[in-house]
Amino acid sequence: MCAVVAATQNAFTPRATAKAIVNVEGLRDSSLLLSGLDIEDLRSLLALASQRSCKARKVVCQKGEPGHELFIVLSGKLKVCASSAFGKEAILGLIEDGEIFGEMALIDGQERSANVIAVEDTQLLVIHRKDFLPFIEAHPKACMGLLMAMTQRLRKMDVLIEDLRFLDLKDRLAKTLRQLAQEYGRTVVGGGVRIDFKISQEELGSLVGATRENVNKQIRAWVDEGVLETSQSTLIIRQMDRLCA
Repeated sequence: MCAVVAATQNAFTPRATAKAIVNVEGLRDSSLLLSGLDIEDLRSLLALASQRSCKARKVVCQKGEPGHELFIVLSGKLKVCASSAFGKEAILGLIEDGEIFGEMALIDGQERSANVIAVEDTQLLVIHRKDFLPFIEAHPKACMGLLMAMTQRLRKMDVLIEDLRFLDLKDRLAKTLRQLAQEYGRTVVGGGVRIDFKISQEELGSLVGATRENVNKQIRAWVDEGVLETSQSTLIIRQMDRLCA
């Protein structure tokens, strides 16, 4: 994903609490919601927005709270989580540059359906419901973009449910590592792909529906086989073909 917080000749500063210049064309190119808007319409939407900075591990949205705001990610990464009464966490998805969240509660007026937590320091654009709903009513392309973004998220949830139902832990973990490598991977000297995304084994377990202990056991097996190389903060896939079905 391209960074969308940058100064260019197509830059724009949101209202009120803006702290950075937004690359308008970069934001449009990276966002399904905004991809159908022309520059002037996009500028009109950004004029309704304020900017918010979130430190890593900060809860941005809390399940059960009123949902009056839509969020667009300028930079950073977040996780969408569900929590049990016993404190266990399940990661339902990851959100990054250009993606939106908070749209469900914004549209139907109901409570937030999940927690959203910043994985790393994150910059967000925030648009209030009272401003956003009239905008999409007046701009059908924005409405279509919103539907596309929501449909994409539903498809991801369908895949997640299917994987949990039909794949064993080893295959689910291999698939998740391949996806992380595809989205955040960097080729390294000596062959292999380093995943430039800080994620703990506990969080990996949450992504694939397994305990940290079982994830650790499988990762250790792959390390012993030379498939993976790990350190405290780095994971390198040395043999990608071994993670393919």
